[in-house]
Amino acid sequence: MRVLSTRGFRGRLSRKHCQSRSELCRPHREPRALPPSRGNAAAGRLSSAFVLFLKPKFWSRRDFVDDGHEDQHWGYEGSTGPDFWPDLFPDFCAGTSQSPIDLNDDDDTLVTSTDDWVFSRYDTIPNQMIIKNNGHSAQVEWTTTAIGEVPHVSGGNLGGEFAFAQFHFHWGKKNNRGSEHTINGKTFPAELHLVHFNTKYDTIGDAVAQEDGLAVLGIMLKIASEDNEKLSPIIDGLSSQETLATPFALSDLLPDDVTTFYRYSGSLTTPTCNEVVTWTVFEDPITISNNQIEEFRKLLDDAENPIVDNFRPVQPLNGRLVSGKEKE
Repeated sequence: MRVLSTRGFRGRLSRKHCQSRSELCRPHREPRALPPSRGNAAAGRLSSAFVLFLKPKFWSRRDFVDDGHEDQHWGYEGSTGPDFWPDLFPDFCAGTSQSPIDLNDDDDTLVTSTDDWVFSRYDTIPNQMIIKNNGHSAQVEWTTTAIGEVPHVSGGNLGGEFAFAQFHFHWGKKNNRGSEHTINGKTFPAELHLVHFNTKYDTIGDAVAQEDGLAVLGIMLKIASEDNEKLSPIIDGLSSQETLATPFALSDLLPDDVTTFYRYSGSLTTPTCNEVVTWTVFEDPITISNNQIEEFRKLLDDAENPIVDNFRPVQPLNGRLVSGKEKE
């Protein structure tokens, strides 16, 4: 789950598109802020999700402090990859309640929930949606600052009401990998994360410092022969990486069946890996075509390399309880 970065950008699809305007190829960053405290390492970036439109459009990388650590950067391969995150970010990435995990139907810890979902304002079409390349993923946000106007989710034994903040994707270089969670050991080509924060807290920055601060809905994507028209506004936006031409309701991203899901307590799947997330992963996937997923693979990172395989490997369950609701 990529929730740490709410950084603005204007990128381009490929080196070919970047030759004449190289500065626009790279993800742009927020201005430097004071380093957050240990328990609130992700708060500054999370809280910016609702004030994106107040920020200047361009920021130099040298003005940005990644993850609150000036001398620590992370990625998905080499010496800054997931194997090294526990050493680079020991406060949380070395914890015992990390995400993602393998979700196993046969696990003895699987229990059944009886609480139905309540998706409030999930059918609302916003006036504007912003798509961004944060250097690790493609991320979409609303631009409203009014918490009462954004979608909320409750029920499903979440234990509270959670307001929408942003959604983003993880995907593989090939279709045999890409999702962060696995289901009975099976991987999917991509995974979508709908990120929400607990409305009992005043801001998402406050929420990310609390064990019950975030709720993320994970949705798997499987390959289909035809384009998924509901993803078309996002796919079209990848080439401009600014404002989506056609805003849409979040309900368009939900799977047909939301009655079968897995629930567990975990963490952010990127540094600083804060263990503050109530995870819900739906068993029913949505579809994406080969042509559509190839557009994600054309996105570039800071070094102008394709963003691919941007997923963390599954982590040990360590005795955590996994609950689920079966089809009725």
